[in-house]
Amino acid sequence: MYKIKNTYVDSMIKAKLSSCEIDFLLYIGQYQSEAGVVESVYYADICEKLGFSIQKFYDILHSLSEKGLIACNKNNPSDVAVTLLGNSFSSVDFSSGNVPGYINLAQHKFLDAKFKELKAGSKLFYLFSQRFIMGKHMLVENFYNTFCELFNVARKTLQMYIHELKKRKLLFISRKRNKNYNYEMTMKPSTVLFDKNILPREKGLYEDNIVQMIERNFQKYLPNPDFRGKYKDLEDIAALTEQKRALKHENFVSLIVLAIKGSIGQQRREGKKKPVINAALVNKWIPIASEQYFEKKYGLA
Repeated sequence: MYKIKNTYVDSMIKAKLSSCEIDFLLYIGQYQSEAGVVESVYYADICEKLGFSIQKFYDILHSLSEKGLIACNKNNPSDVAVTLLGNSFSSVDFSSGNVPGYINLAQHKFLDAKFKELKAGSKLFYLFSQRFIMGKHMLVENFYNTFCELFNVARKTLQMYIHELKKRKLLFISRKRNKNYNYEMTMKPSTVLFDKNILPREKGLYEDNIVQMIERNFQKYLPNPDFRGKYKDLEDIAALTEQKRALKHENFVSLIVLAIKGSIGQQRREGKKKPVINAALVNKWIPIASEQYFEKKYGLA
């Protein structure tokens, strides 16, 4: 689920996020579940993709948590699970047509220098402008009064955002006089950052993230890669999240982790010198892991 709600963008604007905080959310947001959960956020991956230091990574986690935009859980030794608070699509029925406005993160090249080098305010203004698919037409004074209040900035600062976006052709703004000699402004989003490649499956990036989590946390037990250099068993395990039973559990990925540990323990008890992750065996262990999960959570005997 690579979507970010317009209301979440509003929260980002209200919190006055830094440029790095914006980049972080737009990057990890590609890998979230319908509930807004990114199962595995790994510091080395973030530092490499976004050019952060390790300290910067943890500073951003702390800052966004304080601002109420994310919640973090240390579920595994090598990474952290991050929830984008207020960005859940779990209860949204996309077939009804009653869908909240959102930005498709997989359709935008937010790692492009044209975007990454923008100031924080310009980035937020770009994100906000994406909701005006058909453009936005206003009197000049109304335009500045509205957006200066929304972004809590002076007119000169807003003009700087607009200039920066126009210079990179990320936003088109025209100004002309009407019949009453009043100046009007029209704002239209551009497609410069749109990715023309085929979009991944709705849960494709989410499942990729789960595969990476398993790779990082169970390195000693990885099976042999296939002809693509990938682990088919791990992909099959990640695909378990597509099943109906996954929707019935508040954190199905935690069951997967427990099932992997249980399957490895079983292989050891059976005398296998080098246990490996096996999708079929992990699948058999899911019901057992479910019992263990609820016993631990509710203190059941």
